[in-house]
Amino acid sequence: MTQWQGFYSTPQVSRLARVPRSTLYNWKERVIITPSVEVVDENGFVVEEGYSYADLTIIRIMRALREDRLDLTSVGVALRHLYERLGPPSEGWSDANVYILGNKIFAEKSDEWETTSATGFGQRVEIRLFGDLFPLLREQEEEGSILVPRDYTAYVEIDPSIMGGQPVVRNTRIPTSLFPTLLAKGKSLDELVRLYYPISREIIEKTVEFETFLDSAA
Repeated sequence: MTQWQGFYSTPQVSRLARVPRSTLYNWKERVIITPSVEVVDENGFVVEEGYSYADLTIIRIMRALREDRLDLTSVGVALRHLYERLGPPSEGWSDANVYILGNKIFAEKSDEWETTSATGFGQRVEIRLFGDLFPLLREQEEEGSILVPRDYTAYVEIDPSIMGGQPVVRNTRIPTSLFPTLLAKGKSLDELVRLYYPISREIIEKTVEFETFLDSAA
């Protein structure tokens, strides 16, 4: 397993992609998307299997598109266009903005190509052609990046090269799960602010809120 792949168990994928475990098991049984990373012992026996960061991002997008009853063939087309637009999920997807409106998905990145319609023909989209739609799309959709809702992108990142791809406080290696765990053990918010200076109170509160969001969406 290379460093950038990330490793996610089925419960972790369910939580981060907001997909029921039963759906993941169903997709695995139907060989739609299956765990692609294996952990082996010194004798070469597989002791654990899990999903890569690429698997996780694809599952997240499949879930979003399937909610609007887009057939799996169309989902596959959209994913191919995202791959063509952003490169491999391990390299170019973590900092892309993905907007989902109904059964259409758009990918935006700060480069010469800017915005792509993934559910169309993968073509470039001129923002001016949207008129009032694009700002509305940005306001209505929760996605700021593929895996982190817009309200939390300034505070949280999920990058396969950092801490195995687990959610961390942006620009640090501190897992977002740490703060709610410490609060549950009796630490106060004031204590956490002192212990983890220069991380601000706002950042700690937002990461706790992010973890609560994942729990509620699971």
